[in-house]
Amino acid sequence: MSHPQQTLPFAFDVAPGFDNFQVGENELAFELLSGLQADAQIRQVYLWGGRQSGKTHLLMATHKHWLVSGSKSFYISLDSSQYTATLLDGLDGYDLVVLDNIHKVAKQSDWELGLFNLINYCRERGCKLLLSADRAPDTAGWTLADLRSRLSWGPVVKLQALSEADVRRAMLSSASARGLQLDTDAIDFLLRRYSREVNSLLEAIAILDSESLAAGRARITIPFLKRCFSF
Repeated sequence: MSHPQQTLPFAFDVAPGFDNFQVGENELAFELLSGLQADAQIRQVYLWGGRQSGKTHLLMATHKHWLVSGSKSFYISLDSSQYTATLLDGLDGYDLVVLDNIHKVAKQSDWELGLFNLINYCRERGCKLLLSADRAPDTAGWTLADLRSRLSWGPVVKLQALSEADVRRAMLSSASARGLQLDTDAIDFLLRRYSREVNSLLEAIAILDSESLAAGRARITIPFLKRCFSF
């Protein structure tokens, strides 16, 4: 069947990647996913953590890495009600299947059975699975006991939220790579008025890059931030 792969909310050149992921205390998860393609032993990884932990960034980075290398990878977030469990049919034909926010379909019998079957089929076909949720497998409310056990068949890794210092480093690194001059006052101003999720902040830096090019300037000031984001 044809699968409605979700469009990533970033232009490809600014999409979350391994090179712009702020690792913080998440070295294990970073090493697992950046080396997943070359590791024949690991067939499935389950990441869990809160909204500030970088789950989606790492999943998107992994998906992007596999695509760039020529592998067949499928990414989708299950946080939308527009999808039905039939979406999972035939996904085991990919080299990598990346399912974000799977906790959103817990306690839905058709989805639980679909995930159970997908895990089994991927084991048989050699397709690797990368899953994320906001809770560990045994606390996410799954009603199918066999599914709970299968979700733990590979490494289960909890992601830690980035510290304030890590968030600032991520912003400075992204700005510096684009030739932008972003000082402490501008960062403070942006953090007070913009989403503090790292992906959103990286998107903000990309917007500033575009606006600064149009304005012919590299230094980002508070008045310029107000103009760009209507603060």
